[in-house]
Amino acid sequence: MQYLHKKARSLAVAALTIATGLATVPSHAGLFDETLFGPSDEKRLEQWTKSPEKKLTWGDVDFVRLVARNGGSPNAQPVSLDVKQVAAALATIQARPFRDVKELFSEDEIKKLSPAIVAALKIAGPDQDLAFVISGQHAWTGLVAPVLTNTGRIFFADGKLNIIIGLLQADVVGNKLYGSRQDPKFDLGSRTAPAKDVKIIGVTEGQAQLVREDWIALTLAPSAAPAVAGAAVAAPAAGAAATAKPATAAEPGTDAFYAKQESRLKALQRLKDQGLITETEFQAKRAQIVKDL
Repeated sequence: MQYLHKKARSLAVAALTIATGLATVPSHAGLFDETLFGPSDEKRLEQWTKSPEKKLTWGDVDFVRLVARNGGSPNAQPVSLDVKQVAAALATIQARPFRDVKELFSEDEIKKLSPAIVAALKIAGPDQDLAFVISGQHAWTGLVAPVLTNTGRIFFADGKLNIIIGLLQADVVGNKLYGSRQDPKFDLGSRTAPAKDVKIIGVTEGQAQLVREDWIALTLAPSAAPAVAGAAVAAPAAGAAATAKPATAAEPGTDAFYAKQESRLKALQRLKDQGLITETEFQAKRAQIVKDL
């Protein structure tokens, strides 16, 4: 009987994970196009910008919404940003959800979040932040891989894209099933009080400022220099720097893949030199990168 009970629980987790995974499939995959399940993600985003007081949702968990700024100086918004530049910047952020250093956002999270950030900050006022709840597969991929959730708030100030994390790769689905068994209460991050159990490490390339362990300010590439409505506003008091020099450009004829791996190795060395990761973590991550070559 105990075996059957455990088996039933395992099947329930697998079924819920599969359902959540299907809910997060991007619109361009063809499963959720306009002819089958209503408007595409692009059109839904356009419609949401006309009523931003509401949530833009994906599935049962994920959403973005404009919320009131909770403390600090006013933002330099509205602002026009470039989706590709925002996506590239998000992909460089490294965090430590457990023992290992990992990318903060998964590829699917970035695909959904980047256009939403650009659309929202283009219409947001200086007293508004973009709150988000976004989920993806971080440990591994597949139908039974765990879906973990990031939450927080985003705003633009002092020429930087600021991201404050409230929950870092939290097992929201598992906690509801086997923990509290209640609907999750999302911590959307705060300017006045740091979140618990959140540790952002820095970026693998580009430049960024680590304001707090739960707060990073990204400097976007020059080609994405934004057109800001109103004067730029200074960010809150700065914490420790978390900058990384831009990746070395590949020489003509050099495969872009190897240039990227070179950049990752150099960034990893900087993290070690700054004491942000241990020797064991450095060697493990280095071995992983070398294995990909």
